[in-house]
Amino acid sequence: MIVENAPVVVGVKDMATDSDSVRLAAQEAASTGAPLHIVHAFVWELFLSNEYGDDRELAEQMVGEAVALARGAYPSLTVTSEVVDGDPTRVLLRAATDAALLVLGGQGLARHGTDPALSVSIQVAARACQPVLFACGPERPGPVVVGVDGSADAAVGLDAAYDEARRRRTSVVVVHAEGAPCAEPPPPAVPAEHRVVDRPADEALIAESNGAQLVVVGAQGDRPTLLGPVTQAVLRHAHCPVLVARARPILRGNGIRRDTQALAS
Repeated sequence: MIVENAPVVVGVKDMATDSDSVRLAAQEAASTGAPLHIVHAFVWELFLSNEYGDDRELAEQMVGEAVALARGAYPSLTVTSEVVDGDPTRVLLRAATDAALLVLGGQGLARHGTDPALSVSIQVAARACQPVLFACGPERPGPVVVGVDGSADAAVGLDAAYDEARRRRTSVVVVHAEGAPCAEPPPPAVPAEHRVVDRPADEALIAESNGAQLVVVGAQGDRPTLLGPVTQAVLRHAHCPVLVARARPILRGNGIRRDTQALAS
């Protein structure tokens, strides 16, 4: 599938917590030559606020702050924005349809006792048709970390991790669950280190995230269930950005095509 001028899309709810995700999205867009599109899902709290127009104006102002932040960091970046009335999960899933990448904030995911069925971010990550990048912590120099357990999802994550390491000019750390089959050898020019762990996968990946610039976890297709417990734990507790990977986008001119052969579900 070709998507002309596919943007990096970032969802914003509150700039007090989403400024990191806007910066991360702007950086991703600038580094790949894509435009940036900022989206806010507007839900009018009928019984908790005053006039619809007043609340929507506040939403527009907040989105304007996000645009100013992105343009301030990358003056040559093409930035567009919109405030969309509707359920946040549906708005973000719709926005992700024609995107190269969807970026969401990771703050708030670490709250203990949060019901994943009520989390917009978890719902979107589980159902989005494109990769979703979470701003779970600061970007820093370091390797790309990915876990493998022999599953199809892990194969998607491994492929994406190699792609990200090549683009970022860094190495890959492949964390093997005990007893999992060995991963395929890395492509040329991508250094890789393999580590076999004998503790829960989520604990191992969270620990490795302390020294990583990115952790990659895999997810394929529009799955009917929520993400697995390991992925949810990593999203809540990682110390660096986390990419929920899907079919690899291949750049072709001004568009992308999703590679559905190597990464077939």
